[in-house]
Amino acid sequence: MPSKYVFDFDPQETNTSHNILVGLIPPRSRVLDVGCAAGYLGDALQGKECTVHGVELDAVAAQEARARLASVVVADAEALDYRAEYGEGAFDVVVLADVLEHTRNPARVLAGVLSVLDTDGTVVVSIPNAAHGALRLGLLQGRWNYTPLGLLDETHVRFFTWATLQDLLFEAGLVIDTAWMTTADPLATEVDVDPALLPAGIADWVRGQPLALGYQFVLVARRAVPGEGRPVIEPRPAGTVVTPPESPTLVSAREEVDELRRRIADREDELRLAKDIIAYHEATAGEAERKLRSSAAWRVGNVAVAPVRAVRRVLGGHRGPS
Repeated sequence: MPSKYVFDFDPQETNTSHNILVGLIPPRSRVLDVGCAAGYLGDALQGKECTVHGVELDAVAAQEARARLASVVVADAEALDYRAEYGEGAFDVVVLADVLEHTRNPARVLAGVLSVLDTDGTVVVSIPNAAHGALRLGLLQGRWNYTPLGLLDETHVRFFTWATLQDLLFEAGLVIDTAWMTTADPLATEVDVDPALLPAGIADWVRGQPLALGYQFVLVARRAVPGEGRPVIEPRPAGTVVTPPESPTLVSAREEVDELRRRIADREDELRLAKDIIAYHEATAGEAERKLRSSAAWRVGNVAVAPVRAVRRVLGGHRGPS
């Protein structure tokens, strides 16, 4: 079965992680592509005279990649003994393109690839943004539905924001030199969001939050110099975000929802008013009764009829033959 991770490289398209990755790798580099799939990245790097080796878990994809790469090892990225396989300092660049989110222990993967990275080498990483606006809006609607590909790829086991990704790399002994992010509007992704059910203005509010338009982060990291602090760096947008226009159907549905909300609010106001009127009349009637019972006329009336009630009780208990 062919791998689902199939990519086309269009040099004119700047807002894709794969094109950014290719641009970040220096010509004539010795490259290790971890999670190489069918070798598409290595194929794209041939024009830069790079020598590319691959690691791939899927044996079918690995077999296809062998036609494009210098070598391919079929192995789990978390379990592979990188130094035993390749030797110390074997690569100028290690690529982890959409790999770390598929691993249970990404720190182990980073430790492994650093063991074969040249002293002045770099690690190039791409990873989806778990705080993208589409996921924020989906969670507002109680939705976290996995998809075959994308931000909620069904095989993802780890999720990273920009802050937690920096934490992971820094703890592994890496600092980020350059960072980019591909961009996508929160209402223009594969994530399950129903725009018609969103409160008015909430999508625009999310669009304005820091990094909420970042779909994937793409970065270059190097070994930290002893004593070096963690640098402050923000990813630069790789493309212009296009906000999808609302369709006439969506606009009509939103207007209908707003009208229903107004009607419900009006009925609730009417119900509260009716309850207030009933409560007022009950209170007024209760006060009138209290005043009547405490009046002289009420007391005199009760005294006057008391003997009659007593006679009725006696007669009621001593009825003769009919």
